[in-house]
Amino acid sequence: MADGWMDKLKSAAGKVADGAKDLAASTKLKMDITGLQGKIKDAKQEFGVNVYAMLEQGKTIDDITAAFTTVQAAVSEFEAQVAAKQEELKKISADNA
Repeated sequence: MADGWMDKLKSAAGKVADGAKDLAASTKLKMDITGLQGKIKDAKQEFGVNVYAMLEQGKTIDDITAAFTTVQAAVSEFEAQVAAKQEELKKISADNA
């Protein structure tokens, strides 16, 4: 009878430890996603400031398009990273369901 009780206690402790690991992992992923979303916003805002300055300086549309292409590539990379982290987060949530 004591062995059954100890087995149940060990199993419960293992589940708590696994839950804590999953909580830590999901919290880190959420923080990473928020950070990446901040980088996306910053890149877009910086682009706007740069375009304004370019227009003031009389730069051509080709210069602005080149700047956009650079920012677009960075934003796309950040968005891909966000999507990957969201998939990881879904996997953790599915494992706990």
